[in-house]
Amino acid sequence: MRKLIWNNIARRKSQSLLTITITLVTILSFVVVLGVFITMEQGLELSRQRLGADIIVLPEEASADGYNLLFTAEPETCYMDASILDEIAAMEGIEQISPQFYSQTLSAQSCCDFGAAMRVVGFDPDTDFVLAPYFHLQEFDVLQDDEIILGGNFTDFVGKKSLILGKVFTVVGELYPTGTGMDDTIFMNMDTARRITYESDYFQEIWAQRRPEDSISAILLKMEEGVDVERFADQLWRYSGLPIRCVTAGGTISSLEEQLGATVKVLLALWMTAMLIAVLALVGRFNAIAKDRKKEIGLMRAIGFQKSQIFTLILGEACTMALLGGVAGSLLACLCMNPVVTALQKIFFLPHSVWNFKAAVICFAAGTLLSCLMGLLASLHPAIRSAKLEPQLAITQGDLN
Repeated sequence: MRKLIWNNIARRKSQSLLTITITLVTILSFVVVLGVFITMEQGLELSRQRLGADIIVLPEEASADGYNLLFTAEPETCYMDASILDEIAAMEGIEQISPQFYSQTLSAQSCCDFGAAMRVVGFDPDTDFVLAPYFHLQEFDVLQDDEIILGGNFTDFVGKKSLILGKVFTVVGELYPTGTGMDDTIFMNMDTARRITYESDYFQEIWAQRRPEDSISAILLKMEEGVDVERFADQLWRYSGLPIRCVTAGGTISSLEEQLGATVKVLLALWMTAMLIAVLALVGRFNAIAKDRKKEIGLMRAIGFQKSQIFTLILGEACTMALLGGVAGSLLACLCMNPVVTALQKIFFLPHSVWNFKAAVICFAAGTLLSCLMGLLASLHPAIRSAKLEPQLAITQGDLN
């Protein structure tokens, strides 16, 4: 039976190719939508688990919104007085608090530069609680003044030298991916970041009005269990009287989840419409093929084929063609997922995510199973009708193909 199924597909090349192509295009679009959803969900979950800070306090005039602050490495050189740290630290409900000092690299000037302007974050080793959990993977205990750590999107830089604002640093560690702007950020000690920023001619206009040792760019807060983070942030922002603004990690992620959910729903609706059209097209094709093969089926019944065998034959041909299209469509979609996800991240500003082997296996399996289901549903009625044909009636009504 398997050989007969394959021979019937092979001798009707144009019809079989059209059926396979319809399935391929449908499954390709499905796997791409599913893959985007899985990778973005993974990125959001990774971000939720590894952000560390519940609230980020910024200077009042800071231009970065919650998304750009958390999910991009957009440079931000905006500062507030360091005394604000002590005022906030005195408030109830805060478990941990740590300052950061933001700077940025300049566009590439030498082979040792990273290229375009990137965010540089100076952290306080004594109070930091965001980077500390990552240090157990590194080969150092304390970051020296001439050493830097790179985010998870940098690879194979450990041990190399880098020029930042005219100073040479050694890369001593790379963080594993977090799904946030940390992945594209350069980290160093806060005092070092202050010093090289102060000594750079590029930032002299800023230091004409303030001193770097009295300035910070952000304050990271980790709240005690049971504290309403959104309410605390709102009260801190609106009623403290401090020249600050607050960004909550949870609120930003929730907002992104809503946006992602709405986008996926639209994509899913469009795909379901395409799938319905594809199934109807396949039903029409299989009905037409079964009608054209009436005499062939009649002759097969006349030489001893049972109704169950005819049913299995028609169903087997349809499912085989659908499976071929599904495998090809799933494989093609998996191969192009990395550039698709990268393009969508740039267009829709989605969080960082990684297309990995596990996601590829899930999407490939889902696409293959769906293609078989499409073939089964589209050919079930034609197969039943063909199996019910009486040999004499089939021969007199049909043409031998």
